[in-house]
Amino acid sequence: MFEQAVTTTKIIRVGHLSPQDMDKLIFYVGGESAYPCMIIDNYPLPPRDAMLKGLQKLRNVEIQDKVFPDPKTRDVTAMVNAMKGKPVNVVIGIGGGSSMDAAKGVAVILSNGGEPDDYLGAMPSRKIEKRDVKLILIPTTAGTGSEVTKVGVYTSHDGRKYTLGHPLMQADIAVLVTEYVETLPPALTASTAFDALSHALETIWNKNANPLTDRVAVESAVHILKWMERAYDSSLSGSTDGRAEMLEGACMAGAAFSMTGTAAVHALSFILSEEWHVPHGTACAFLLEDVFRLNVVNVATKRRLAKIGRELFGESDAGMTAASGEHNDDRMTAAVSGEHNDDRMTAAASGERDDDCMTAALLDRIVALKKKFSLPFTFGDLNICLEVGRIGDLFRKSLDDPKMKNNIVDMDEAMIVSLLTLKI
Repeated sequence: MFEQAVTTTKIIRVGHLSPQDMDKLIFYVGGESAYPCMIIDNYPLPPRDAMLKGLQKLRNVEIQDKVFPDPKTRDVTAMVNAMKGKPVNVVIGIGGGSSMDAAKGVAVILSNGGEPDDYLGAMPSRKIEKRDVKLILIPTTAGTGSEVTKVGVYTSHDGRKYTLGHPLMQADIAVLVTEYVETLPPALTASTAFDALSHALETIWNKNANPLTDRVAVESAVHILKWMERAYDSSLSGSTDGRAEMLEGACMAGAAFSMTGTAAVHALSFILSEEWHVPHGTACAFLLEDVFRLNVVNVATKRRLAKIGRELFGESDAGMTAASGEHNDDRMTAAVSGEHNDDRMTAAASGERDDDCMTAALLDRIVALKKKFSLPFTFGDLNICLEVGRIGDLFRKSLDDPKMKNNIVDMDEAMIVSLLTLKI
């Protein structure tokens, strides 16, 4: 994985993480006097739990397991308060995005003081200025990529979800442990896979995109789309096929969007989570194909998305002739035409049709995977009863979200209402 070159986080890949391995890692980053705090959720994960049990026989370890989906700032505060008077100098987050983001929040408050809410919003009362503890992140899902990003997502006291980002929130080390994702259940495999895919695609249709982020995002999107169905099928059969590959893909996509930020899908998904507690990956999947259609009108974005299609389907596959029955005739015309300008115009038109075919095939693939994974397409699928007249009031606040401002196509309230009306 050459994407290591675009992140400051050191990435370690192992199939199994023993207590001795973890003890060694803590010593390497924290020194002889290292005192670690583990931030985990309270869901059982046998290989993780066995590792922690063994580690406690080797050294003193602080364990905080009050992590829940969409980590609340008050829970981060409670974990920090529980550590008062203890010489914690290594914070280790093991879990999905919520556990890893909580670990980032704990590291920020331990180092800078105050309350998590002090750092949130457009006009925060405090700034992140230092980090006095080492940070290690270990994912147990293949989706968020938080192990290699400089951002965390937190639910404030007033119920709003905020993204907090700063280079000092970047982990020192990420450990990808294959056995931690081998028993991920089907629903979680599906939703986290779409979270990872949305990270890659939102890097592509992003105002902050550049040649570097384009390359990492395209490669991660192709990788994820090649492996996500296999990982889902293995979750149904009880095998492990595709799990390590999806863990890698999610990490790649995390490295990509950490450079650009996310965009409209994530901005809108936050409202779904705030109002109806829709799980994050599911909320991203809910909107992905709709925002895809919105952004593909941008020529540069269409070109990047078409590149994903070509790498997935090949130059002559994906129903290339379906969108243009004259495709072969176009090429023949370009070859025999005596008019050079006509040649270029014909070739350009043919290339544009090729891009149209590839992006259409890519969209079809995404929609087909959503259907297979039983992910939601309508508010009814989410058991949400929503009147059209309430859409503007509920989703208007997404326009102030910095993530929305990253979207390559500018969105306004009328566009949001139109997009979401189709899902009622």
